[in-house]
Amino acid sequence: MDLYYEMNKVLILSPFFYPEPISTGKYNSLVAKELSSQVDSIDVLCAHPIYPKWKVEPTSNQLECVTAIRGGRYLKFPNNVLIRRAVLELWFCLFVLFKLTFSKKKYTHIVPVFPPSLFMLFVPLLARKANITGIVHDLQGVYANRNSGFLKKLIFGAIKAVEKRAFKSCDQLIFLSEDMMRVASEQYDLDVGKNTVNYPFVTIDKFTNKGNLRHIIPDDQIALVYSGALGEKQAPKQLASFMEAVVQANDNVKAYIFSQGPEFETLKSEYQTIQFHSLVDEDDLPELLMRSSVQILPQAEGTSDGSLPSKLPNLLASRCKIFCITDPGSELVRILNSYSNATVEHKWDIEQLRDSCQELINSDVTSEADNELLDKFRIQTLVDKILMR
Repeated sequence: MDLYYEMNKVLILSPFFYPEPISTGKYNSLVAKELSSQVDSIDVLCAHPIYPKWKVEPTSNQLECVTAIRGGRYLKFPNNVLIRRAVLELWFCLFVLFKLTFSKKKYTHIVPVFPPSLFMLFVPLLARKANITGIVHDLQGVYANRNSGFLKKLIFGAIKAVEKRAFKSCDQLIFLSEDMMRVASEQYDLDVGKNTVNYPFVTIDKFTNKGNLRHIIPDDQIALVYSGALGEKQAPKQLASFMEAVVQANDNVKAYIFSQGPEFETLKSEYQTIQFHSLVDEDDLPELLMRSSVQILPQAEGTSDGSLPSKLPNLLASRCKIFCITDPGSELVRILNSYSNATVEHKWDIEQLRDSCQELINSDVTSEADNELLDKFRIQTLVDKILMR
């Protein structure tokens, strides 16, 4: 191995990590795995798996060549979203503070993954010689702007202050979208010279249909599918109402939601026309995308600047049809306008969404330009940025 690489010792800071199956946990796992082949050592300070159920599932599993240092085995998370996030922020902050204070290992590179953010009040003080590269998955300040009421504004004002401090403490910031970088730079007065963008990356090597999901989605079924986390960002009740409307208007279409967590359980008890299933195993994800006639990308109004869906690259790579509801003019709109089999809507008007989705179901277009679009979603450029090559 090159001497340059042998000198690098990397620490990733995030509660979410392997073997969590989706979202930030899966992203962090893949980044750690890719880095492990190019550095001397890599550690991760993280929790036991908690997402998307928000219930701790203790594990001793480790990724090969990566050391996961876990905590929070006895954490309990309430159903209230604000309190749940507060518990996570406070616990992880104390966990990182304790571990770094008593660690004898000196890291050359530290990679905090936001959110949460509170722990970054201490990291620069405890790792003065390390290069700190923050990866921003979500801008909590964007979601704060959507809340009303004195108490909520007070709480989210504090969140924005912490987020600003955390971002400014990094030597460089990597955002998952141009819109996120622009908004953060404007709201937090960031040094634009330290900011860069790296889109989420494709995580599926090969799309194969093993037949493991045939009992759920038959071969000839027209399947309208949402798969992934369900929370405020996905507007879950509006999503389910839209899917129900499509099914009621089309006898040959079935709607499926693959997810977990409190919001998933609530929808499951309220919508009888939709088939609800737990998240599929990672090995079956390629088949799920191949069996999906249409995959839905929903975003609550006013949130598009806050994040770019991490599953987007896999959807593009699968060449499935994508039906997206997001804000006009967003980066997600610009990306999907370059994809031949996508429809984008901007309002949660159920009748309009139903009619537009029916048109997408009946259409079938492919383009060579889709290959050029996929080249923007590769992991190696992210690794190069973290190692400051």
